[in-house]
Amino acid sequence: MRDRPEIEKAVKKACKVLNKLTPDGALYASGWIITDLIVSLMPNEEEAKELFRIVQGQIEREFKTAYANLARGPVN
Repeated sequence: MRDRPEIEKAVKKACKVLNKLTPDGALYASGWIITDLIVSLMPNEEEAKELFRIVQGQIEREFKTAYANLARGPVN
């Protein structure tokens, strides 16, 4: 959690670049980024699959939070 400000800054920079693509292109590119990153971190395929499952769970939690925030009102 102590890295969260740096993570948020990196994510915003990445989104700025990805948002220049079409929605489909941006989603495809983000999947490619996740895959390349996981493979670089976990050369073992089984460990990589487990890490992907963890990441996928985190993405689902972030979706729920984001949509709950949208339901409460405009996002700044």
